[in-house]
Amino acid sequence: MRRRTQLKTNESGVTLVELVIGLTIFAIVALSLLGLFTSLVQSSILIKRKSVAITLATNRMEYLKSLPYNSLVIAGGSIYGTAPLPADTYDTLNGVTYRTNVSINYVDDAYDGCASSLNCKNQPAPSGAPATDTNPADYKIIHVVVYGPNNIPYAEVDTQISARVAETASTTGALFVTVIDDNGNPVSGANINVLNSTISPSVNLNDSSDSNGVAIFYNLPPDTTGYDYTITASKSGYSSLSTIKPSGSLTPTYPSQNIFSQLSSYVTLVIKPMSINSLVIEATDTSGNPIGNLQVSAKGGYKKYTSTTNTEYYYNNFDPTDVRATTGGDGIATLSSLTPGPYIFCDGSGSGCKIGSNNYYLAAALPYSGTNSFSPINVPSVPIGSTPNPVFNYSGNDYVQKVRLVFSTDASFPSIDTLTPDDASIANDNLSAFEFQIDGKNIPCSASAGACATTVQILQGGSSYTASCTGTADTHMECIVDLTGVSVGLTQLQIVVGSKTLTVPAGSMMGGINVTP
Repeated sequence: MRRRTQLKTNESGVTLVELVIGLTIFAIVALSLLGLFTSLVQSSILIKRKSVAITLATNRMEYLKSLPYNSLVIAGGSIYGTAPLPADTYDTLNGVTYRTNVSINYVDDAYDGCASSLNCKNQPAPSGAPATDTNPADYKIIHVVVYGPNNIPYAEVDTQISARVAETASTTGALFVTVIDDNGNPVSGANINVLNSTISPSVNLNDSSDSNGVAIFYNLPPDTTGYDYTITASKSGYSSLSTIKPSGSLTPTYPSQNIFSQLSSYVTLVIKPMSINSLVIEATDTSGNPIGNLQVSAKGGYKKYTSTTNTEYYYNNFDPTDVRATTGGDGIATLSSLTPGPYIFCDGSGSGCKIGSNNYYLAAALPYSGTNSFSPINVPSVPIGSTPNPVFNYSGNDYVQKVRLVFSTDASFPSIDTLTPDDASIANDNLSAFEFQIDGKNIPCSASAGACATTVQILQGGSSYTASCTGTADTHMECIVDLTGVSVGLTQLQIVVGSKTLTVPAGSMMGGINVTP
């Protein structure tokens, strides 16, 4: 009896803690095995998809290699052709859709000279090669990529193909497009379109600029008289720019191109980093009161023509389509996505700035930042990834420029367009006889300073400095003023014609002579 009791006492079981530990270890092992199994399955799927993609890429490449050389043209690519091949084809295998993308481009090889040293392969050119290759479409390179689900690339192959008889006489031309920013730096990855709808079939080609900012379009049909090849460059975060044709005797700043047989044409386009929130417009009368419900015309950005007297710009919100900004009750309007550059308002006068049928005449445009007083107002370029400085907040948005437009309903009220120079140095300028010029309207003056009908004063604090001026008609004045004792900082400009006085408002905006140490 004692023995049986002893045996029963020595029997052991599994405690709850031990059971939990055991289950935890089992769960860890099971999860590890499950993760390993899942990884193996995913690897198997990946290997299978890559195998399918390699087969599709190889088959597509072999098909392309079987085609005539001149048929190797992709729709929307950089090579012109009458029957382009699709850039993308689709295959669905085992429930998975694969996209095969093909790009074909010409290659300029240095063995027979280079059309451009920036885009020429296998340099330097061998001894005896021509200095310039006038037929740079030496051979083609085919690039095939197969994408699977989620646009993941699974296979990639490429090859070079030459014509049976290379470097034969060509009846086509080439176009070299260079894209730079406003500091002269190359812009890579810009989208470039070449369009000519006057020939049949029409030319509509696309390519991207390389690391040198260059894209080359070969095999273009000649068009030697109409400047019908229009080139457009664009990139996210930048302004876009298209070439235009000459207009009479006016030469475009960015001209469309002719293409000549056996020759290359060249064009450089400048696109600029830009901000979506561009400009705050603050409209007031000559007493500083806000003007609401005012339609304000503006034009600027890229200048259309090289002529210094022509003031046509790519951006014009009044002509040919009226999309003018309208001020609210606070006198404020905003403009967005403006190409960086100079802007003028109301066409420099009352044209285009109205409330109903009533004209409002621009007396002065005063920027809140920049390097010049008065017009034109510069909308600054904003480098990608940088923070604009300064910024002007309105309605919760930060704008890169702000301008006050001062208006009068009197067509004969004096106005100021430009003040040159608009800065004076205490150390380096002769302030006792400081010379400046004013251009504007309704500022009558004569060749004799004593007979000038317009009084010009420089104001700073409680001091005023009256200038002696001569003028031409009612639009130009040349003045000299004694600024002895002036302090560092901004001054104000005041124009008095009879009973009419234009005093540039004081404040954080510009609009006078800036005095520097």
